[in-house]
Amino acid sequence: MVGHLPAEDDHGYRLYSVCAAVVDGRIVVGGGNYEEPFAQWDLASGAGRAHARPDDGGTGKTTTVRLNGRPFFISCGAYTYLWDVERTDTEPVQLHGDRDTVAGISAGTLNGRPVVVFGDCGDDRVVVWDVDTRSVFREFPCPVPVADVGLAMLDGRTRVVAAGGNRVILGDPDTGAWEWEGPIDEESIEFDEKDEEEETEDSISCMDVGVVGGRPVAVTGSEDGRVCVWSLKERRLIQGPFSPEHEGEVNAVRIADLDGHTVAVTAGQDHRVLVWDLERN
Repeated sequence: MVGHLPAEDDHGYRLYSVCAAVVDGRIVVGGGNYEEPFAQWDLASGAGRAHARPDDGGTGKTTTVRLNGRPFFISCGAYTYLWDVERTDTEPVQLHGDRDTVAGISAGTLNGRPVVVFGDCGDDRVVVWDVDTRSVFREFPCPVPVADVGLAMLDGRTRVVAAGGNRVILGDPDTGAWEWEGPIDEESIEFDEKDEEEETEDSISCMDVGVVGGRPVAVTGSEDGRVCVWSLKERRLIQGPFSPEHEGEVNAVRIADLDGHTVAVTAGQDHRVLVWDLERN
């Protein structure tokens, strides 16, 4: 199945990864699964808009990013592509990595240029991709097994944020050097000593980066269900672990605005979606 939403009786089809954007007042969704290539649809009508070639294979991670104020989809199949959501007549741009190596995706602006940041779990590195030149701008050999990545503004400068194992770390994309390699506050979240040396079932599984009350933060979810909030400027735990935890791995986390409050939305393997108010102590 390529290029259209699954029918109601198509019980064997599952969208394992989904992204969305608004184009001309209409919601456009993109996604796929491990056996089907990436495709885009108009949510209201179900009409297909664009899709990857069948030989691109199954879909891993997908996400929505905004570059120069415009929405784009990123899909990870046999190759990783950047899709212009507003222009279905253009070919997608091939980026770094594939569905087996990309562990996290983020995007933003660095020195006035649009960039996409990838966490590469194949080589445990972080790659900063320059969208305009379509080339790698910077690579970071990563001291943690990469689970997710982000970009944050600290003291007027853009920093790369990576999470994995039991650490959240900060890097300077201009130099390719890590400025802070954790470890995060193990005592406050009861990490075992062995976690310092190897990835365990308590490891961070996902992360999102945002701003709460003017303070840049990272919100992390872990394989054991914990959700924590870290101050990137102060480099310490400021909230969490939240209770009740997810019963099992946290699959995704997003920071969002809900009725004027900054919240974190988490989804877990326990089939639950939880909303956490980040503005409350």
